Amino acid sequence: MQLRSWRPIARLRTFVDHFAIRTASMGSNQKYHPLPARNDCFLEFYLEDQFRVINVASGAIHLAPRVVLVGPHARRREDIIHTGAIKVFHIGFTPTGFYSLFQIPARSIANLAQSAEVVIGSSVCELEEKLAVAPIHHWRSTAEHFLLQRLISSRTATAGHLTARIAHSLLFYRGALPVSELAKRHGRSVRQIERIFEDHVGLSPKLFSRIVRLQAALRMGQRESAPDWSALALAAGYFDQSHMVRDFRALTGETPVGFRRLQHRSLPSSIGDGMSHLSYRRPC
Repeated sequence: MQLRSWRPIARLRTFVDHFAIRTASMGSNQKYHPLPARNDCFLEFYLEDQFRVINVASGAIHLAPRVVLVGPHARRREDIIHTGAIKVFHIGFTPTGFYSLFQIPARSIANLAQSAEVVIGSSVCELEEKLAVAPIHHWRSTAEHFLLQRLISSRTATAGHLTARIAHSLLFYRGALPVSELAKRHGRSVRQIERIFEDHVGLSPKLFSRIVRLQAALRMGQRESAPDWSALALAAGYFDQSHMVRDFRALTGETPVGFRRLQHRSLPSSIGDGMSHLSYRRPC
């Protein structure tokens, strides 16, 4: 799979972390991709075949919406299968970016992956239609124009600055700052910090911190063919390997070794058979 990513123009960098395009021609081959807990929010446009989504609890399979909004997730709920012709445009928001641009409390989209039209409205379908007919090298500028219009019309585009600073601190320190210290630094009570963080980010600051550590451990593990889990745990900010294993079980449903095995899982071609691929000309 080919991946290209870009930073947005300066005016959008408070709200948008990156744009990305993923492309692949997989034919009937299938790649399993487990989705751990995550602290970010993003929009994805499936401009060729849609991803197949597996409910972790039930094993049921369904097609993702043509334009999907994925909120922050407190645990692994659904995994995806890559197959067919993949052409995906991704808009990754900063921790407070979606709330600021769309004036929608982040707690209302937490733990959900749903049709973006249901949450944002028909304007996101209009953007999908423009992307579908635009050359691929124009996708970023097309999306930036859409988001700049949202920025102009937004009444809350500066309301998340305190939360953004808190999120930045948690990311910088890999989740090592306690909430009490954050409250003291910003002159707020612990409960005030928790409430605004859940409204603007969709997670509690404590859970956000745990996911920051998890994501750091996952990135480190991916760089090694045979990870030293004990050393990796300390490098990612855990007290010890047992602490990391407990968090992995809570946030991915697996041990570190078990989740790594899922990442390399091979699938029989029969999984998902009978599910039709939808044309990008269908409504989102």
